[in-house]
Amino acid sequence: MNKIVLAAAMVAALIVAACGASTPVPSPSAAPSQAAVSQTPVPSPTLQPSPSAEPSATPVATPAPTAKPTPKPTPKPTPVAFSRGEKYLVDGIMRGESDCSPVRGDALPGLAIAGIDCDLVASPAARMGFYLFKNDDDLLDAYMARVSVENLIVDSGACVPGEGEGAYTPGENSPDRHACYVNDQGYANYRATLPGVHVYMGLLGRTRDMRSLEDWAWLGNEDVPGSPTLWQQDHVFK
Repeated sequence: MNKIVLAAAMVAALIVAACGASTPVPSPSAAPSQAAVSQTPVPSPTLQPSPSAEPSATPVATPAPTAKPTPKPTPKPTPVAFSRGEKYLVDGIMRGESDCSPVRGDALPGLAIAGIDCDLVASPAARMGFYLFKNDDDLLDAYMARVSVENLIVDSGACVPGEGEGAYTPGENSPDRHACYVNDQGYANYRATLPGVHVYMGLLGRTRDMRSLEDWAWLGNEDVPGSPTLWQQDHVFK
């Protein structure tokens, strides 16, 4: 009987062991993870721009490039208005006229009432001047004053062979006179009177060649003895 009971006990123990193996006991570590629990999702916080990325409260406009001012053209000098006497002298020039300007005030020789001075190109003379007087006496006084300043001997002969002064028409005390000399700067000068129209003229050369100035002043003359052809007028200034 005891053997039967013992055998039954052993069988029961085996059955219990078999049942324990088929029904596992849950382990604490087998508890469901938080990820498996269904939860209401929490929205991610909205990303805010960093302070450095925020726009300025008052936008600063980029200044436009400053336009360079348009340069003003250089004003042309106002042409000098010639007086009647100066216009008379300009109109009488026969050749070589270029850039003439009035001569006034203390720059006028003697008792001249008008004068002009002109730059020249392509000629033996670099400059020429013409001076108007009221009469031939005033004209001759201004001419002789220049002859005296240059220490020229009256009636010594002009231009040939060198410095000198003389009449270019025959006659005693002829008012038709001319002179040649070299100034202190080494440039030739030619001076002549044009009586009747009361004009005194002067040429300043580019070199020491006095004869070239006389030849240019008389260019084209065919009269005997003739007179300088550089300046002519058909009427007396009044």
